[in-house]
Amino acid sequence: MSEDAAGELHIDRRRYPRFNLKLPVEYTIVEQQRRCSAMVDNISLAGVLLLTDQPLRQGTNVVVHLPTDAGESLDIKAQIVRTSVVGELGVAFIAMTAEEVERVTALVERRSAL
Repeated sequence: MSEDAAGELHIDRRRYPRFNLKLPVEYTIVEQQRRCSAMVDNISLAGVLLLTDQPLRQGTNVVVHLPTDAGESLDIKAQIVRTSVVGELGVAFIAMTAEEVERVTALVERRSAL
């Protein structure tokens, strides 16, 4: 993990385990400013695998809106890095602040304890 001048942390994707987590989420396609629904299949500090019927191309920038217990959402900038014909989107978190890393970690810990 490294921090840039803006204080955002960049995650080395190979270092973080994925956790199976079924969770409904929304994401926004940045270029279109269109909000869509998806289901999280698994998540790590590096990204998330989304199941959706919305076809997107690799390289598409999105904002993933992860729900929090407070009824708000944690909005994380991300990019589609892998797609499949069965509706899977491999999404890499582009950069997260230290607070966002803590909140995603807490979300995963809470949800995987259920």
